[in-house]
Parts: sequence; C-alpha cells; structure tokens
Amino acid sequence: MKNDRKEEYMLLRDAYTGAGGFLDGSRLMRHFRESVEKYEQRRRIAYYLNYLKPCVDAHVTPIFKALAIRDYEGTGASVWEVFMNDVDFTGTHIKDLMRRAAIEAKLNGVAFIVMDMPDNIENEISTVYSLSKDRNKMPYAFVVSPVQVDEIGLDKFGRITKFVYKEPDQYSEQQFATRTLTPEGWSLKDSKGEKSGTWNLGVVPVVPLFSKEHDNFDALPPSDFISIAKTNLAIYNMSSWLSDILVNQTFSILVYPSNDQGDLTIGTSNALGYPSDATHEPKFIAPAADPATILAANIERLQQECYRMADVVNVTGVRVQASGTAKAWDYQQTNQILADFADMVERAEKRLALLFKRWTGADFEYTCNYPNDYSIADVETELANAEVAKGMAFGDEFNLEVFKKVLTSYLPELDDDHFDELVQAYSKQQEQDKLAMAHSNIEDEVDEP
Repeated sequence: MKNDRKEEYMLLRDAYTGAGGFLDGSRLMRHFRESVEKYEQRRRIAYYLNYLKPCVDAHVTPIFKALAIRDYEGTGASVWEVFMNDVDFTGTHIKDLMRRAAIEAKLNGVAFIVMDMPDNIENEISTVYSLSKDRNKMPYAFVVSPVQVDEIGLDKFGRITKFVYKEPDQYSEQQFATRTLTPEGWSLKDSKGEKSGTWNLGVVPVVPLFSKEHDNFDALPPSDFISIAKTNLAIYNMSSWLSDILVNQTFSILVYPSNDQGDLTIGTSNALGYPSDATHEPKFIAPAADPATILAANIERLQQECYRMADVVNVTGVRVQASGTAKAWDYQQTNQILADFADMVERAEKRLALLFKRWTGADFEYTCNYPNDYSIADVETELANAEVAKGMAFGDEFNLEVFKKVLTSYLPELDDDHFDELVQAYSKQQEQDKLAMAHSNIEDEVDEP
C-alpha cells in the first residue's frame, strides 16, 4: 500500500513542532481581497499558539515518568544489556528510543522502529562473547516517522513484507535516499546510484508501534490528533487575523475642523481634517472592536475543543466546573487511555527483543513491564499498600515483585543500573533472612528437652 497520508503527517509534524509552515507563515490562508504585500506583512508578524504538543505529551509523558521494570537472563543477556544501554551508537538508552517512538506513534497513529546492521558486518558470524565486547558488531535501532514512509507491503496475516522509506542521502544534503527492506535483504537508491545486500532474518526488521488497537491490514491508520492539528491551524489563522486588526486598527485617529481637508501630521500622530463649518467637535475615532472580539472568543472556544478532543481536560490545566463523580470518571478515562497505550509500547519493546535475537542469535529471556496505573496517588498510600501485600505471605517471589513496585513508585527517577543493584541487594537479604530463620529453627529443636 502506498502512503496516501503524507500531507496529514506533515501537518501533524509541523503543528507539533511549530516548524515548517507554522514558522515561516506559509500555512496562513491569504484572503481573496488581500494584496500580496499585505499578506507578506501578515506572515512576518504571525505567531503560533501550540495546543497540539501539550495534548500529545499528556498521552505519553506519564507512561515514562515511572521506571519500566526490565528483566533479562540467559547466556545472551549480557549482549542484550549492551544494546539496551546504547541502541544507536550514540548512547541512546532503550527507554529513550521507546519514548521517541511513543511520541511519533501517538502523534501520527503509528511509528516504526527499524533494526539494522552496519553494512560492513552484515553477514559476519560473531559469538555472544565477541558481541558483548564489541558494540560495533551489534545491530542498531532507530525510529522512522510515517511521514518518511513511501510504501508498506503486507501479507494475508497483516505482517510487513516490504518497507520503503526515505532517509538522508549521505552524498547530498539536498536529496533523500530511498531504502527498501524485505525478508531477504535491503536495497538503497541514492544520488550515487543503487546498491543492495542480503540477510537471513526471514522477516522485515521493522517493529510497528500503533497508538491503539487497529485493523491489521491498515499499516498507516489515521491519527487521533489530525482533527486537533486542523483546529490548531484554524487558531493559527484566526490569531493572525486578530493581530492584523490590532496592528492596523488599534491606534485611533484624531479628527478636527480644518479648511485643509486630508491627512495631516501632528507630532508623531496622524490627524484627519473635516470642513470647519461642520458641527462636530474634535475627537478620536477608531474602527469597531466587534471583529476582534468575535475572533478572540472563537480562539478561546477552539482551544477548549482541542483539549476536549484530546481527552486531557484535567491534565493540561484547563479548569472546568464538574462534580466529584464527573471528575472521577474523567480521571478513570484518562488512566485507561494511558494504560492501553503503555501496553502497546510494552508489546513493541518485547518484539524488538525478539528481532534482536534473530540478528545476533543471542539466547535470553526478556520481560518488560510498564506501569499500568496512572491515577494520582501519594507515596504514603503506595507504601501502605505494599506493606499490606507483603503481609499476605505469598512467598519470596511475590515479595520481590512488591519491592520492585515500591522502587518505581518511591524512586521514579532511579536508573536501570541502580534499580538492578537494589533488587539484587534485596534478593540477597531475602536469602540471608531465610538462612537465619532456618538456623534459628535448628537451635530451637536442639534446645527442646
């Protein structure tokens, strides 16, 4: 299927970043009675009120605020750990990669994580030991926005069989190269010509991350935020019209009786003369403020509509009068939206680990668990719940999972290494407590008459 949504994706990208046509004013609509000079002047003073970005970020930021729990073990675990800490040769951690993908997915409806191998070692066979010692022999991963995608092929199950996208041309800054990925290999067409390579993956090394459940045969679904982007575009134009009114009509003009009718200059202000035999006294005149009032009211209304459509009325700072029950339902709806998307991110990360196994042959088990509860709760409540759960005596493994949840709630900024150190220390303490308990039982048996 060809990508027929590129214009939508470009609008979404520009609206989110405030760049492109929102930066140079080219997305401003020229009025049919407006001269070219007047339109260019309006473009120069245009400003952009970005309501799309806070809406999208409100659907992504809470998911990554708390630390996702990642566990991996096996002979190839060390290789996967090296990759996790540097997924793209620039020191990007896997959590940052997933955050980038999540923003793209939530904004556009889908994002694609591509995993590729450096060209010079594509077919080189490496051992787990050599891979763990040399990051350059491993694959790397990066996010491809749907605006870069030209074509996607699917089989009868909805799996990707062909992936064609644009990437920077390393030989020309003015052009883009086209890369094609298939289960058998790749090809690249750039300003120097065309080249290709093969691999034995059996799949296209692309992991799609969708913003929600979708039709398996629609690899480029519509974005939930396209209506908000278009509304933001309308606000952009209305703000420009309002600015134009303020610039050209704000300053009043003095009118007074004079035999020399026309425009006069008094100091730094203009004055307009009228016949001296007229009965009107000198006064300041100005255009009616009704157009500006209507535009300002409409801008405010559309702003509220943006937040309503994004289902983040209580997240972005908009204050509305609502009953306690209504607010509870709003928070529950927001919590469910976040939890559902967190499941999609978690699923994509696990698929990325499976793809890494195909590339490297490393054998390891990998699990990751993103938080699924985003309700507002204080740390004291979380600790109290953890204490109750631990008191149920469901065993050491259960207590270990409770400890992990406490860490993510009480220390949300904890990095992976320190998190693992604390988990290992707790596990060691559990073993010591178990040995101490066993030793105490033996002593009690000896002391019995």
